[in-house]
Amino acid sequence: MLVILSGSSGVGKNTIINRILGDMNNVELMPTMTTREKRPGEETGKPYIFVSKEEFERMIEEDELVEHQIVHGFYYGTPKKIVNEKFKGNKILIKDIDVDGTQNLVKRINNVVTIYLKPKSKEQLIERLKGRGEERIEVRLARFEHEEAMADTYKYVLVNDQLEETVEKIKDIIIKEYDECSI
Repeated sequence: MLVILSGSSGVGKNTIINRILGDMNNVELMPTMTTREKRPGEETGKPYIFVSKEEFERMIEEDELVEHQIVHGFYYGTPKKIVNEKFKGNKILIKDIDVDGTQNLVKRINNVVTIYLKPKSKEQLIERLKGRGEERIEVRLARFEHEEAMADTYKYVLVNDQLEETVEKIKDIIIKEYDECSI
């Protein structure tokens, strides 16, 4: 089973994923490949695999990606090789992916649970972006309306106002969905 978390930049996707990975030993991260620069504290593979634009474009040309998008001026995508390796392990996988990538991924992979995270307000989102030192806030917010409009295409939509509550709700969703797909 693959659990997808989507939502605007700054809504808390990676914070939530890290909490879930720490709390649930049967959940594993499905990394995303990107051409964006590594942020302080990020490690390759957690949650991103950083590659050059040339390497990413080569992978597109050689059909090595399940899906890919350009988001905020950078490539993001999911390598087929990693998907195949991860699904062999019979674990629950979790991934942060944008709304357009989600639409492409659910067409190509079975057993996907989609969760869209909303901020309490656009103002709260701006404060979170500022709080993490984001320098390209306008670029991040340019997709906000598009992303929010896509929320209706997700199985679950949650407002991430209280981190602990949101983490617990997502853990409950994961358990429920895993039990249903195991029957």
